[in-house]
Amino acid sequence: MDRVPLLTGTQGLRQGDRFTVTAEGLLVGRDLSCTVRIDDAGVSREHARVFLHNASIWVQDAGSRNGVYVNGKRILRPKTVSPGDDIRVGDHSFTIELVEPGQEPGELPPPPRDGLQSSPTLDSGATQEMSALQPPGAPKGVVALAILFIMLTGLGVALAIR
Repeated sequence: MDRVPLLTGTQGLRQGDRFTVTAEGLLVGRDLSCTVRIDDAGVSREHARVFLHNASIWVQDAGSRNGVYVNGKRILRPKTVSPGDDIRVGDHSFTIELVEPGQEPGELPPPPRDGLQSSPTLDSGATQEMSALQPPGAPKGVVALAILFIMLTGLGVALAIR
C-alpha cells in the first residue's frame, strides 16, 4: 500500500478526527486505553479494532454488546474494508481514507472535545523511519510483520523452555 490509510470520523463525537491505521491496529471504545476513545454508553469499553493485515484494511468486533456495522450490515467476524466504506460503532460513523505519505495526522492527537481523550497516532517521521528499513520493492508493513513474527517466535520458545 503506497498510500497511508486513515480512520476518519464522519458522524458523532469523533467527526472530523483522523487516525492512522497500522498493523498493530486502532482500538475503538470507551476505555482509557483505546486509541480512538468515545465516551458514550452505547459504545463498549473495547468495541472494535481496525488494523492492517496482508496489505488490506480490516475491521473486527472486539466483543461489543451493540455490534459493529460495515455499510449497514453487522459483522460477525473480521472483515476487509475499502476506502469510502461506512464503519458504525454505536451512534458514531467512520470511513477509511487513503492519503499520500506526509498527509497523515501529526504526532499530537486532535484536542479533546467534551472530555474525549485519544492516544497519539503514528507520525510521518516514524512512517519514514519504517520505510527506510524496508528493502526496495517490498510491500509496506513487511518489516513490521517480520519483527512481530520474530518477537512472537521468541516468546513461544521462552514459554516452551519453562
